[in-house]
Amino acid sequence: MGRASAALIAAVLMLATAACGSTTLSAARPSPSPSASPSVATSPSASPSVVPTASPAPDYGPPPAGVDLFYVQWPAAPTWLIGYDWSGKPRATVHLKDLDAGVDTIGSGINVAPNGTAFADGGGSMTFDRLGNLIYQTAPREKGNLISTWSDEGRLLCGVEEAMSTIDSNGNGTVDYYLTVRPLNGPPVRVKKFLHLDFVPGDMGYSLAACSGTLNRALLVRTVCCSIQGAVVLRLTDGALLGSWNRTGGQPIFSPDGQEIADPTWTANGNTASTEVRLILGGTVLARYGPGVVFEAFSGDNRLAVIKSGSQTQVIQVNSRRVIWRDTTGRTLARAVARPGTGDMVLAFTIKDQVDSIVVVHADGSSAAIDGQFLVPMSWGY
Repeated sequence: MGRASAALIAAVLMLATAACGSTTLSAARPSPSPSASPSVATSPSASPSVVPTASPAPDYGPPPAGVDLFYVQWPAAPTWLIGYDWSGKPRATVHLKDLDAGVDTIGSGINVAPNGTAFADGGGSMTFDRLGNLIYQTAPREKGNLISTWSDEGRLLCGVEEAMSTIDSNGNGTVDYYLTVRPLNGPPVRVKKFLHLDFVPGDMGYSLAACSGTLNRALLVRTVCCSIQGAVVLRLTDGALLGSWNRTGGQPIFSPDGQEIADPTWTANGNTASTEVRLILGGTVLARYGPGVVFEAFSGDNRLAVIKSGSQTQVIQVNSRRVIWRDTTGRTLARAVARPGTGDMVLAFTIKDQVDSIVVVHADGSSAAIDGQFLVPMSWGY
């Protein structure tokens, strides 16, 4: 990477540190029938009066400046998003009109920056400001080269580029892997080539699991077939190798900032035998769990985790194992959205027709259920 590229990335990260805002590609989901107008189930009076509008979704006005928001998609028109503050109050309506052409298939192919500071399409080729205005568009990325992971401060999209040579008739060729980033208003930049192979690896590949401008590092995981077999940690500004981690295979869970891992082992019949929570760099063990506990996601400050204990979804303190919140309905967790730097999380539970019911869970164990059924787009978290 040239000095100009390094300077560009460093400048973006410096801006992010000074003005920090406080999110992998899922399959498109069909557009279900419309939902009821949203409100906070635990506090009905919290919802403002809906402004009459010709739009298919309630109009709560533009996003207020300086307010952290999480977004849901209006099921019947998924390019319309409703922004909630972290008390569960609807505060904004945003229309990504440049994505309307793909509305029938877009499903959850929208990617929201941490705390609602910007938006992108699922592949990271289009970016939008917090008001929904298109600010940059580049050619769609090829399969395997998605730049779709938000940095924790919402200033960059990060990804892995797989550059393959021409393959001969015998299937021989070479592959180079690059850490890539893209500012919201500019083209992708190759930070550094971190691996060269003198063969085509078949079912092996790399994807970006976490990207942190605050920590100046990225976590890239290596998958073989359907299993994660290792990871590398690279410095975001220049791609320098900070550390690596390897295992024989499995499905570990990483914290949104890429600092921690919940690494399970299994019994012969596929049940969780134990889980070890530790730092990726250095390997310090933070907690150990026995059988029957399945980690699903970490909070933005890494103090809390969403787990499955039996058939029940719970939020626990990682170090003490204390349960601070539990779902008593037996619903299936679809997604967890983390609020950077805090223990607040949005939990989305699939109920029917691939729409979600939503609960905001706070670090003190209090919660607020959002009345209605929505699609929850990709966001910073799980």
